Amino acid sequence: MTSCKKTDDIDQIFTSKTWYMTSGMIQGQPITGENLKKFFTSDKTYVLNFGSGALSGALSAGLSLNGTWAANGKTNDMKLQFTGSPTAENPFDSNLLNILRNVVRYSGDENIVTLYADGDNYIGFSSKRSAQSEY
Repeated sequence: MTSCKKTDDIDQIFTSKTWYMTSGMIQGQPITGENLKKFFTSDKTYVLNFGSGALSGALSAGLSLNGTWAANGKTNDMKLQFTGSPTAENPFDSNLLNILRNVVRYSGDENIVTLYADGDNYIGFSSKRSAQSEY
């Protein structure tokens, strides 16, 4: 018998893509209600754009994110680093920013991705902005 370890195509999943936040878990609690609705109010908020090693995006209006990213398609390890010190003005964005700063791995494919800080803190993304969560 033979076995093969699948390796993700990092470029296909991330490079030149915009990812829209659609779901998540903060301190073991799912994002629901008014906070969940925030994800679907605009194509310009709660979004990450991945370039070739570069990262940009936004949480709520006025909170822009810029930096770098790296991922390993064999181990699914991932790291995001932000330029400057983005500061959130509300607790929800502060929690999301903390998760993004502490991302250690990803799961998913070119349609749906989840970025994990740990098992209790993660953010789900979709490659398309829809009116509701795809999860």
